Amino acid sequence: MTLRLRIALGTATIAAVAAGLYLFIGYLSFSKVLGEDVQRNLQVWSSAIAGSLNIENGRPVLTGTDWSWLSGGVSVGFRVRRGRTIFAEGGVLPSAGGRDWVWTRRPLQDGFELELAAYVGEYRRALTSQLWVGLVTLPLVVALASALGWLLAGRIVRPVDQLASAADQLSQMQFPDPVPPPPGDDELTRLARSFNRMVFAVRDALERERAFTRYASHELRTPLATMQAQLEALEAGLTPQEKALPETRKAIERMRGILEGLLTLSREPQVTLEPLPAGALLRSLVTGLGEAAERVRLELPDEEVWVVGDEELLSRALGNLIDNALKYSEGPVEVRLAAEGDEAVLSVRDHGDGVTEDQIGRLADPFVRFHTRVAGTGLGLSLSKQAVQAMHGHLGFEPARPGLRAWLRLPLEDADA
Repeated sequence: MTLRLRIALGTATIAAVAAGLYLFIGYLSFSKVLGEDVQRNLQVWSSAIAGSLNIENGRPVLTGTDWSWLSGGVSVGFRVRRGRTIFAEGGVLPSAGGRDWVWTRRPLQDGFELELAAYVGEYRRALTSQLWVGLVTLPLVVALASALGWLLAGRIVRPVDQLASAADQLSQMQFPDPVPPPPGDDELTRLARSFNRMVFAVRDALERERAFTRYASHELRTPLATMQAQLEALEAGLTPQEKALPETRKAIERMRGILEGLLTLSREPQVTLEPLPAGALLRSLVTGLGEAAERVRLELPDEEVWVVGDEELLSRALGNLIDNALKYSEGPVEVRLAAEGDEAVLSVRDHGDGVTEDQIGRLADPFVRFHTRVAGTGLGLSLSKQAVQAMHGHLGFEPARPGLRAWLRLPLEDADA
């Protein structure tokens, strides 16, 4: 049984139970109201008749009241009796007992008793008619509820079917298109949005894993080959130990740097966004460069610039940019901080050979190195790009002639994210 059919049947069942209870409770309530109305009228009529009865010479006599409403087919009648003897009658009385008549008795003086009867056949027929109307309309109500339940279930089940189909594709590592969230802001809408975010997260994680495998298999081949060649030459006695060990150590260090960079790229950064003093952070980074700090020209505004970011990620991004600028140029490195609008701009410019316009778009790709004379893994700018994106910032490059200018933008502390 499909979910849509279960929802429709459940709606029909609820409608049947609700309509049945409404019919039953309405019938009992109507019957009670009519019964109370009849009893109240009987009490009023019996009081009026009793107040107009006088006992004269041992017989009841009606005086001073117009009793025309008790004659001519009116559905109310009375009689006064003592024991089996009837002394007075009025109105219409049933010839024999019946379920369409209601009787009441009232004691009088000298042993007399007033009996009053009211015809309730019309009331009973009205109750019966109400019951039959309810029984006839009950199937119509259930049918209408079933149709509405079927339509409503279709609207509910449609996004669920889409989610199930997309989840099935995702289980087969086939990334589906985003599921259109239903209109509104209910649970299904939030579920569709959460599922779409999950698909993007899984796809990004898988892409990082594939990139890790691809880059690792490609980049580790060279240092592994170097180590193998040095070991074989050492075993064959073709290379002295003093020459083989430094080369092997250098290859190991390169492998370690590549693996650390790849592992960092393959993980989703843990980000804690908070206000950070960008100027103080730049001063700390430059101070930690040691002798290389003499080549850095730091330009900071008079007032501290507070940005929203993660201290570890921002230090990694800026550290890699400054390190690259120092490695690929021998001249001064200009590091500048400025506030522009609702963003802070941190730029690093070197005076080296730079790159061409066509090469700028690939600078942040993993293992891209346009100047191979300088040792490196080719992962520094990729790590900077990952860190800046995790902080919802922007990283860019532009020719400086001479050299290259790298810049990153982050929102200021008081800017709307």
